[in-house]
Amino acid sequence: MNMRSVVGIITLLLAGCASQQPGTFRLTSSAFAAGATLPDNTMLNGLDCHGENVSPALAWSGAPAETKSYALILDDYEARGGDGFIHWVAYNIPATATSLSANAGAAEPDLAAGGRHAYNDFLKRRYDGPCPPEGPPHKYRFTVYALDLPVIDDAGTPMTWRKLRFIIRGHVLAQASLTGLRGH
Repeated sequence: MNMRSVVGIITLLLAGCASQQPGTFRLTSSAFAAGATLPDNTMLNGLDCHGENVSPALAWSGAPAETKSYALILDDYEARGGDGFIHWVAYNIPATATSLSANAGAAEPDLAAGGRHAYNDFLKRRYDGPCPPEGPPHKYRFTVYALDLPVIDDAGTPMTWRKLRFIIRGHVLAQASLTGLRGH
């Protein structure tokens, strides 16, 4: 076998393994741009914040064809000295979904369009928006995970982000993030 044949075979093998080009899975929002301030209505209505607590509309595109479901998290990943704070977690979002409408995170424990909420750090199974302490704006990161799992069994102990993170390890086909800022 000559060198040209070997290169051709390797190229075909690599092309077959690359089901998705890097950077094609994207998460966007009609409510805010990447790095911009989250709208006032996304703020928590509690503690010393007086927002409407509306989760922003989110849309994703370019997921791998093998996707069987999605999971979503909103975290203030620099809060609590870098330990982070979880504001919203959803899982079992159907593979046919490409978006969540504004206020999709309002109902406990299920999402209207399919999927379930896990417990956030407010100990609620819903969206609870930003309410940072006074000071510089915090970074709020929305991340959607394309999974090769059709359904995540939530029987047994309560589903939290920490438990879900353990379950999806090794099952993430792709992930996309969008970060917004919010000060107080």
